[in-house]
Amino acid sequence: MPAYAKRDLLADLSRFSGVTRVLSALPRKPLLIVLNYHRIGEPDKSPYDAEVFSATPQDLDAQISFWKRRFHIATLEEAIDMVERPERHRGTSILFTFDDGYLDNYELAFPILANHGVQAIFFLPTSFIGTNRIPWWDVIAYIVKNSRKKRFRLEAPPCEFDLAAEGIHRAIPRLLDLYRRAAQTGSEHFIALLEDACDSPRPNGSHRCFLNWDEAAAMLRGGMAIGSHTHSHEILSRLPDHEQLRELETSRSILQERLGRPVDALSYPVGLRESFSSYTQTAAQKAGYRIAFSFYGGLNKPGAIKRYDVMRHGTAFGRSIGRYQLQAALAAITGSYWF
Repeated sequence: MPAYAKRDLLADLSRFSGVTRVLSALPRKPLLIVLNYHRIGEPDKSPYDAEVFSATPQDLDAQISFWKRRFHIATLEEAIDMVERPERHRGTSILFTFDDGYLDNYELAFPILANHGVQAIFFLPTSFIGTNRIPWWDVIAYIVKNSRKKRFRLEAPPCEFDLAAEGIHRAIPRLLDLYRRAAQTGSEHFIALLEDACDSPRPNGSHRCFLNWDEAAAMLRGGMAIGSHTHSHEILSRLPDHEQLRELETSRSILQERLGRPVDALSYPVGLRESFSSYTQTAAQKAGYRIAFSFYGGLNKPGAIKRYDVMRHGTAFGRSIGRYQLQAALAAITGSYWF
């Protein structure tokens, strides 16, 4: 049984035995829990990367209902205030964030959030907005899903794949990890090698995957917040310092010009510790951002929040509500543990 399934089972046992209820009644720490989503929908119906899906619409609705009943739902301004004036904040707060700006964020997530009367921050890569562009992770998934070869080899770096033995859904994460580790100058070369190895072309981009400017403006009017996810969604730590700064400044400038509002928040593409550097955080400050978010896990205690490294947890597709309840209880009483 996979580790995540074991944890869901333990969480459900804790829920039905009453342990979770007892834990939920204990005093809560001052804490900011930032949850991160990407796509909303049915991954099995997508020709692209299934791992980018965070929840179905029904699951997202249930999750927001759960968090809203038990905790304060923070806004972007409140999160910034926790950084700047931590002494004013007590108890546990939840902040919702979405990365990448897929069209389903507007069509599916936005109505659910608006119906609940809660805000989420949508982090948009400005070169994607309103385009038919297909990002590298979806290109890789598409090529593999349409591979005419069940076995193939990549020469740089040398790596063997057997789709029949390991399955597509295991092969794709391996390839995505290889891509992330590739040199920046080899990114396009990597995709070309994969096309050749799989005897499968990349998608033609005939359908729009990302929300457009009118949709982003409608979300703002509906109470949501918009932040930057850089301009081109390149992994920042790969770039020279001046290119990192340009990515952050360009994205913020475009967003502010097109949306007519200040843009104070940034999330780092991929968001792992190795995906951004100390200079990236300096560049975020230079570019005028008041707060920036990573994505390698962790909880944020007022008074100890790093302004340019606010930690977020992902929301795994299909996670049980019992798991959410136990996660919330343990996090709120310990201030550090995420089950």
